[in-house]
Formats: sequence, C-alpha cells, structure tokens
Amino acid sequence: MESGVLTRENAGIGIHVDAVDVAKLDDVSLDFRLREIGRARNRLDGFLAEAVAEKKRRSGAYDTANALKTELRQSGQQAQQTIRHAEQLEALPVAREALADSRITSEHARILGAAAEAGPLNEPEMVAAAETQTPEQLRRTLREHQDQLAGDDAATKRLERQRKARTASFTETDDGMWRLFALFDPVTAQRIRTALNHKTDMAWHAATGRERLEARHRRADAIAELLTRTSDGQAERSQPTSLLILADYDAIDQQLGNPRLADGTPLPQAEFRKLACDADILTGIFDADLQCLSLGRQRHPSPQLRAAITARDQGCIGCGTQPEWCISHHIIHWDHGGPTQYDNLVLLCHDCHHKAHHRKHTIEHHPQTGRPYLRPPWQQPPTPPPRQ
Repeated sequence: MESGVLTRENAGIGIHVDAVDVAKLDDVSLDFRLREIGRARNRLDGFLAEAVAEKKRRSGAYDTANALKTELRQSGQQAQQTIRHAEQLEALPVAREALADSRITSEHARILGAAAEAGPLNEPEMVAAAETQTPEQLRRTLREHQDQLAGDDAATKRLERQRKARTASFTETDDGMWRLFALFDPVTAQRIRTALNHKTDMAWHAATGRERLEARHRRADAIAELLTRTSDGQAERSQPTSLLILADYDAIDQQLGNPRLADGTPLPQAEFRKLACDADILTGIFDADLQCLSLGRQRHPSPQLRAAITARDQGCIGCGTQPEWCISHHIIHWDHGGPTQYDNLVLLCHDCHHKAHHRKHTIEHHPQTGRPYLRPPWQQPPTPPPRQ
C-alpha cells in the first residue's frame, strides 16, 4: 500500500468521481457517467451500512442516531431508516458485500432485507438474482422463491397478513392540500390499479396536444372521479374492473392449479375459487408453447394473446413498468414481415420502446431463464449455463 493512501481496512473510501462539464458529453458518455455515479452511490451505501452497524454495536441505537444526525445531517426519521437498513444488511452478509462492490443497488438491498424479515430466504441465490434483475423483477422472484421454501400455505398466510395490514388515511398538509395514503392487499390493489389506469388513460385520449395534463395530474383527477363517481358534475356509473387471473390446467388430474395474478403474485386456492364464483371469467386454453395463438399477419394481438404475453412478461421487459402502460412490440418488426404471435411479441413501455427503436437497445432471451429482456448496447450478454 502506498504511503498516505487510506483503504477500507483503515476507514478510507476508495471511491472517486471527477467533476466534468456534462453539457459537453455525448449521449453514450452521459449514460456512462450516470452508471458510474450509481456504482459509487451503491458502494457508499454499503460502506455506510457497515459503519452504522459497527457504531450501533459499540454505542447503541441512541448514540448511533445522534451520530447520523450530527455527522451526516440526517433527520431523526432518516436516521432511524438508516439504522434499520444497516440492521437488515447485518443479517445478510452476502447482500452487504454485493452492495459494497456495487453488484446490486441500494434498492435491491432494501428489498432483500425486507424479504428476509418476512420469511425464509436463500441469500446467495437471491443475491445472484438481484445482480441481473430490476427491483420489480426481484420482488416477483422473491415471492416465488419464498413460496417454494414456505410450503403450500404460504400464499394463504401472506394474503391474510396483507389484508390485516390494510390501512388508509386522509390528512391535511401545512399548505392546505390533502394527502391520501392507503395500503391494500394484492388482489384488491389489482382491481384498483386496473380501474385507475383505465380512467387515467381515458383522460389522456380525451385531450390532445397542449390540452393534455401531466400524468400526475391525470392520475389525481382519476382518483377523485373514482372515489366520488362524478365527472363534470354529473353522476357516473362505476366501470367494471377486469382482473386477470391465471392458472395451469393439469390434464391428468383434470383440475386447475398454481393460480396467480397477472404479475405472478400467487393466490390461495380458496381465494381463487371465490373470485371464480364472483367474477365474469374469460377462459382460454393454450398448448405448452402457446403457438396456437398465432394470428398470422394481423398487426395487433387479440385480447387472449395480449393476456398470454402479460402473463409471461408481467410488465415492461426493460424497466418493469405495469402492463397497462405497455404496448405489444414486435421483436422482428412488423414492417420487416414479423408475425403477430407469442414468440415475436414483448411488452415495452413507451420509453423502452423508444430505446429499442432509436437507442440501439436489443431484445434478447436470457440463456438461463429463457425470458425476454432489453439489453443496453453497453451491457455484455449474460453467460450461458455450462453444458451438463
């Protein structure tokens, strides 16, 4: 070690980001800078968690919170959140090391910490998943992983716990505005989300050009209309909410199994039967590869084909945006003869759709999972699994 150079072992930080004039950077260089800043922030968060955990061991939670408020100028609430995050990572050494090496992000680490507190977890396996997945994808992977480890009644217990935790508040802020906050279980949330996104989308189509409001304003208006069921002072009939539920058919036992919502959230069998009795259900039967859904040269997918793509991708394959905000994109472009069928369609949000067409992002299939994903031009393809 060179004289005067500090390392992690003696409390130094080996992180350095130069100041540059970002206005002079081209698009590739600007993206690279964002990536490097993100890596530096992840490493610092990992180092912070290590230091906070050690401080708490030596001095206790009270003195640690005071140190965070004094040295990092954190608020009391932020200091408590920092301590909680450090406690979670202290129990997850593999995740803590991955964060300090910037192989995962701070958001990945928080998701892993919350999951570890909620149920069983194979930490090395889930950290490896976090290194290649978006936070939205990791949440789904963790749910499936913990359901497998916890047994058949995991989905039932989780749904019961979530429904008991439902809450809502409507409070006035200092400036006279009112804040609405609510927590719902996944089944209820899917209904609300579908109705809210439908109403928001209707407002977008109803206006043109400069008349269109920002998305946050349209969403606020949609919530107000759905809650009050009014529009322009006139009473409005509530719109039916479509809830997409998927299940696998066992031809041998002649029964449905593995019920789940469109985003992969498992459903207890009892809840599945209840929803089947209370709702109008659109059924579809597909072979293992869903090739029967091919629609030849029809450009837009049928509702059944769209549902199948949604079940597979569970949102934008680039960033995880909810399916309602995604379009069905042809991998082999329609203009180049690409068919409208299951294996040539993926869900992309408008931003990621622009990247696929204009920013040289490519759609590829992961060699291990087989699932489609959007690869940036600077990212190396994942290594295929070794041949057995």
